[in-house]
Amino acid sequence: MPVKVLLAGGGTGGHVYPALAMGDALRARGYELLYYGDAGRLEGRVAPERGYPFRPVQAVAFPRAGILGKIRFFFGLLRAVALARTQVKADAPALVLGVGGYVMAPTVLAAWTLGIPCVIHEANVSPGLANRLCARVSKLVLLTYDETRRRLSGAEMVTVGCPVNPKILKGDRTKAAERYDLDPSRSTLLVVGGSLGAATLNSLAITCARDPERRYQLLHICGPRYYDELKKSYGELPEGVVLVGYEDRMGDAYALADLVVCRAGSSTLAELAALGKPALLVPSPNVTDNHQEHNARGLEQVGAAAVVLEKGMEMPKVAAQLRGLLNDEGNLKKMSIAAKSIAKLDVAEQVAQLLVDRFLPAP
Repeated sequence: MPVKVLLAGGGTGGHVYPALAMGDALRARGYELLYYGDAGRLEGRVAPERGYPFRPVQAVAFPRAGILGKIRFFFGLLRAVALARTQVKADAPALVLGVGGYVMAPTVLAAWTLGIPCVIHEANVSPGLANRLCARVSKLVLLTYDETRRRLSGAEMVTVGCPVNPKILKGDRTKAAERYDLDPSRSTLLVVGGSLGAATLNSLAITCARDPERRYQLLHICGPRYYDELKKSYGELPEGVVLVGYEDRMGDAYALADLVVCRAGSSTLAELAALGKPALLVPSPNVTDNHQEHNARGLEQVGAAAVVLEKGMEMPKVAAQLRGLLNDEGNLKKMSIAAKSIAKLDVAEQVAQLLVDRFLPAP
């Protein structure tokens, strides 16, 4: 009989891609992996594409306010756990590895009721609500940042970092430039709003594209839901500008980039560090406990990134700042060295070995 491990959680690339990196490391050791998540969100598309059998999970998001909403949530969670319990029991895994997102909770709680050991990974400084809840029933919590220890209670905690997909590291600048029909010898700015896109970063990208003093190329990955709108907004694309809706080969985009403008999810920051990419970070204000700003300040403190807050952001001023950064090769090199100094390249392998040593029988 194969030894099965369930990956649970998702919603955004910051949850999904670290999960798949850890899952790939376990698959390479001979374990059978399955993915439990929301069929309508990122994991529902990406996990099957990567060869993971997918189990859709019914889940309810925790309401931010209102007693009636919280009561409905409680009963909705009980129902979701009961449904997940039936599927988990049928799959009979040796371990459940949760990665955050509200869709994770029913699977982890169902596994706990069945006596199946659970481990969760927290990617950010400030843990999300699902991880706060599930930490209390988990055997182990894997942390990206030591600072998170004081924000969680329950299980034993080990700081490991955030897993990075090794494919990210294998991009080739010349081939990437050919793919995007850009010049590999010119400076290139990459603007990317994560797997879902970000309206503020899209507005900044348009401002940069139309900057009359721009001499660099711009690769703008806008997010699939914004693509049609932005295509109309751009009209005819300015010289040296490429618009992409969604990029599933981020290694190419990073390989071409001399500077990256992005949000500050932990998974993205781990990729920037691994690649030594200088960045201007615009933390999302729409996250639990403002955790993206906490994440971003870590890179800023070591000199790997500049941070601009969304509130009160002046687009022309930031566009000028980006132009100045791209014109300063010496500073970009210093930022690159600083980013690489905090990189952790073998997190997925370390996690897989830890799970094998402590929880998993031989496959």
